[in-house]
Amino acid sequence: MATTANYSWSTPDDSALVKDGASAIRALGTAIDTSMNTALGTKKSGLVLLNTTSFSAVASQSINTVFSTTYNYYKITFDCTLSANDVALNFRLRASGSDQSASYYGGRNVVNTAGGGGFSSTSTLTTHYICQADTNKAFATMELSAVSEPRWTYMAYQGNTNGYIGGSGGVEATYTADGFTIYPASGTMTGTVSVYGYNK
Repeated sequence: MATTANYSWSTPDDSALVKDGASAIRALGTAIDTSMNTALGTKKSGLVLLNTTSFSAVASQSINTVFSTTYNYYKITFDCTLSANDVALNFRLRASGSDQSASYYGGRNVVNTAGGGGFSSTSTLTTHYICQADTNKAFATMELSAVSEPRWTYMAYQGNTNGYIGGSGGVEATYTADGFTIYPASGTMTGTVSVYGYNK
């Protein structure tokens, strides 16, 4: 019997009887299902796409009910064009349709191509500045843990500025979030945000 090149799944020969077709399809399907589950270690891949939202010329964009206890860790990607250059793109967690207003603990490390940069930290952040538009483009990635659980939520992010920006922060255990809002410090933005969960 013929087999596939990579996984050696059995496939019918050209001379196989038509009456055996259903059995051959079942056998091939079972072999594929077993191989994929073995390769991935689960029924799903490591990162599961939960939401992709596109927007155009908005002053802010909220993503609601995207976090839950189904996942402990999340990854978010931001790809935006801002209406003005050198404008910060900001991030806030939210719950039940409202942005968080309490202070964060956080820090930020900035390096730019002009040779500047440094480290700053504060315990009174109410928003995170995750990147700054360079030629009107703003892009970043963020990872979060324990967003919807009654324990500290930690986040780490990196994005563009006149070079690179990286930072981290935390939110106290008394706050649980189910979504977030992004917004430019001024003007509007157009782009796409995607949220992924790390499969358990």
